[in-house]
Amino acid sequence: MRGGYPPTQPPPSGGGNKGLLIFLLILLLAGLGGFGYWAYSQGYLRGLPIPKFGSDNATTSTTGPKDTVAAKISNLKIDPPALNGFWVRFDTDKPANCYVEYGPKGSSLSNKTDPEKDSKGTLIYPITSHAISVANLTQNTEYQYRVVAKTLGGTESKSETQDAKTASE
Repeated sequence: MRGGYPPTQPPPSGGGNKGLLIFLLILLLAGLGGFGYWAYSQGYLRGLPIPKFGSDNATTSTTGPKDTVAAKISNLKIDPPALNGFWVRFDTDKPANCYVEYGPKGSSLSNKTDPEKDSKGTLIYPITSHAISVANLTQNTEYQYRVVAKTLGGTESKSETQDAKTASE
C-alpha cells in the first residue's frame, strides 16, 4: 500500500443502470403524450395545424383542398332570454366557425355577433357544438336571428330565420 490508502475498486462493467434509464425515458415520453392529449382536449392546442388521418391512411391537413359541402345546422334553440339578450345554442355536423345575424323583428338582419371566442378572447378552433351570446339588446323586444356557419374550406351555410324576445322586468 502506497500512501496508506487502500487500492480503489474499478467501476463495475455492464451498465447496471441502463435498464433504469430506459424505464425513466419511457415514463417521460408517456407523461408528455398524456399531457399533450389533455392540453388538446382542453382547447389549449386547437389553433395548431395538427394533421388528421383519413380512411385511406393518407395524411390530410386543415389547409388541404377546399371543403365544398356546407355544414348542416341542427338543434337550434335559445336559452331563456335575459333582459338584454339571449344565448343561441346549436350543433353543426362538421367543424365550423359560426356567428349570429340578428335585428329587430320586421327589419333586416343587419347586426352580427363576433366569431366564437373562448373566455380569454381567443378565436375558437372550428367546433361542432356551439353557444353564441347575442347581447346589448332592448328588453321586452322581439328580434329575429339566423346562424351562419363557415367550414374550414370556407363553405358557408345559414339557418332559417328564427324569432326571439328579450325578457321584461
